[in-house]
Amino acid sequence: MSVLVPMQGGGGAIVLFALVLFAIQIAALVWVYTDAQTNSPHSAALWTLVVFFGGLLGLLLYVLLGRGRTGGRPGHGTQF
Repeated sequence: MSVLVPMQGGGGAIVLFALVLFAIQIAALVWVYTDAQTNSPHSAALWTLVVFFGGLLGLLLYVLLGRGRTGGRPGHGTQF
């Protein structure tokens, strides 16, 4: 008769997967907040809440709709 110790019966992979997903979620929240401060005409806190509650769909919405500028410094484009 064998006794299973926690994290020995195959559940360790599930816990590790959950921790990786949690770390990715935290990184996405930090990225959205800092990026929205510079690239979005809307509130950075609002977009962070959208990503927090919306998950992957919220992140997709931010990338498609929330970024007002495409990057670079405004006013330094080429004029013809």
